[in-house]
Amino acid sequence: MEDTLQTLDDLISQFLSLDRPLWSSSDDADAFLEAVDELTSTIHGLENTSEDHVLLESFDLLLESCSMRLKDEFQRLIATSGLDDNYRDHNIKKSQDEDDSHTFVAPPIRDFDIIVDALPEGVATQANRIARRMIAAGFGDICAETYASARRNFIDESIARLGVHAHMAERFKSTSWEELETQIMRWIPAIRVVFHILIPSERHLCNCIFDGFTSYSDLAFATACMPFLQLLSFANFIAAAGQNPESLFRIVDMYDALTDILTVVDEAFHHEITALRECLGLSIKGIFVALEKLIRRDSSESLPADGGVHPITRYVMNYLMAACASRHTLEEAMQSEFGCTEQCLINPDRPTSSLAVRFAWIVDVLIENLESKSRIYGHVPLGCVFLINNGIYITKKVNGCELKVLLGEDWTRVISLKVHQWVSEYRRATWGRAIMILERDIMSGSSSSIVVEKLNHFHNFVKAICQVQSRWVLVEKQQAMDLSTMVEDLVIPVYRGAIGMLKATEAVGASYVRPEDVKFQIQQLFKAMAKF
Repeated sequence: MEDTLQTLDDLISQFLSLDRPLWSSSDDADAFLEAVDELTSTIHGLENTSEDHVLLESFDLLLESCSMRLKDEFQRLIATSGLDDNYRDHNIKKSQDEDDSHTFVAPPIRDFDIIVDALPEGVATQANRIARRMIAAGFGDICAETYASARRNFIDESIARLGVHAHMAERFKSTSWEELETQIMRWIPAIRVVFHILIPSERHLCNCIFDGFTSYSDLAFATACMPFLQLLSFANFIAAAGQNPESLFRIVDMYDALTDILTVVDEAFHHEITALRECLGLSIKGIFVALEKLIRRDSSESLPADGGVHPITRYVMNYLMAACASRHTLEEAMQSEFGCTEQCLINPDRPTSSLAVRFAWIVDVLIENLESKSRIYGHVPLGCVFLINNGIYITKKVNGCELKVLLGEDWTRVISLKVHQWVSEYRRATWGRAIMILERDIMSGSSSSIVVEKLNHFHNFVKAICQVQSRWVLVEKQQAMDLSTMVEDLVIPVYRGAIGMLKATEAVGASYVRPEDVKFQIQQLFKAMAKF
């Protein structure tokens, strides 16, 4: 055994002393691997038959020296995958990031059904020959770590070529939301390429190099892919940073991207992707809570002087319309919350999907806020016009998009009834008072002077109404026409009755405004309010 050790040591030392790569010569590589195989076989035989620990230790030291040289050769082979200028495509453009002035960004990838051959032909086979020897020598962990280390530059550069960075969360933690949106729009296509192409390619390469050694293949793969996990952490950062309503749409985009990835994700990353989706889903739920709080906090006393649509109404309804385009994603993200009805009471007369309940609740909060604002006017008719305008705006928005499907006919009917209620309050507060002037203290047999006085009072009142309310607005032309007809039907019959009483007194020379002229006044008022 001592002679064998000396013979192997002399043979192997010739290779270890070479200052050039052994794999630059296939003959040297084959001879060295043959010597390593003989050394390993000898050690295994000694372990079973010899108790000479000193001799065994000498063999082990020689094997360790061989493994370290194999490690260097292995790393050199794997590192041949680095992308240099010889591989650059003329379509690849330079990144504009100041910190990566030498990184070139690849054009968008549309075909995901590809595997990248990261190593030149035959290199993976040679690397596998080395890996098998290192694992047999007990250096499998070192081999896996060496693989990951050798692949790091390639993986980092691959990420950079997608226009993103593994440490995006740290780099942009103090950035404005506008800049974060730009980074999100880079991150989404990048993460798709990573999980559709780069990670499957890396898994394929690991399986080739560590063929027959699944545990070491998994270790090498997981360690090499750490930069991809760091890239994923950007989604966690955004989920925490995006707590204002405006962040919803980009977070939904990220959620959709992760959903797409789940169908192809390597098992090693499935837990991380699932957890990230849940994190983004919680963020989506939190955004709608933030929207509700935003509506409740909007106690501004700055109201439209003409009773028009309030900015908060436009904002909320346009927001919900835009969100409705992602209703299926939002429904999925919110589903886990609803079982819990403390925050959003589910009305059995409404669609009971979690998203429908949330949207309906938000609009209910908005209407409650608008009703509170209407009282700030201190003038009931103007407050009613304000509510009518906002209510009609809400119903038009709902009926004009998928919100109608989401919220359902019953909910729309409830809002329409509210608008009808506000119309009735306006009619009573304004024109009810007008006809009371004519009806109060006028009865059959009243003197002409009393009737004339009431008519004059009525005309002055109507004139004042027209002067004030012509400065108000009705945002819906049809609503203005309907209101005009309703007021005419309420006022004109009573006015005709008063004129009839005046005629019955047989007052000589008594003059009065014709009912047609009063009707014209009413029509002109509502035309002025509708701006047509």
